Amino acid sequence: MDFLGLRTLTVISDAMKMVKEIKGIDIDFNDEMNDPKVYKLWEEGKTARNIPV
Repeated sequence: MDFLGLRTLTVISDAMKMVKEIKGIDIDFNDEMNDPKVYKLWEEGKTARNIPV
């Protein structure tokens, strides 16, 4: 069992690296997560770029 969620953290880390490599975009969750508009989008499940806001 993965009690600490290390597998999930590895998947997230790998995804962030792939986005940087393929799209050239750095993802920093700390920067944008303090914005109430971002919280609203996450709450509504609007996490894909192609979803109109």
